[in-house]
Amino acid sequence: MTAVTQWDTPSEHRPTRRHLRAVPTGHDAIGGGRAVGVRVEAAGLRLTGRGRRVLGALLAGVVLAGGGAAARAWAGTPAAAPAVVTVEPGQTLSDVAHRAYPSMPVSDAVTKVALANDLNGLFVTAGERLQLPR
Repeated sequence: MTAVTQWDTPSEHRPTRRHLRAVPTGHDAIGGGRAVGVRVEAAGLRLTGRGRRVLGALLAGVVLAGGGAAARAWAGTPAAAPAVVTVEPGQTLSDVAHRAYPSMPVSDAVTKVALANDLNGLFVTAGERLQLPR
């Protein structure tokens, strides 16, 4: 059996190339350490072209989403038709308003019904039709 062995012989000529250097961090980076001639400055925020495009796309998405939400809120839902009540004999405006809005104070309910129906006073007649806004 035969074996061939190749020995690498050191060469006198080594190509020059850049070597990595240790960069100081922490206290040394500020200039208080052993690093001589190293000046470290705070770099501001720098965006690449790709970063600007991504940021622009995100901003456009936020504006579109906000605009859509605003349009839906502005359009709202169609107002429901107000309920209509016919005044029975012996009923007063207070009775009608209190029945329509039991959780509201009577004075507020009467005012709401009177404004909705353009009433000048607190008198209603039997058979009169009153709108009850929601």
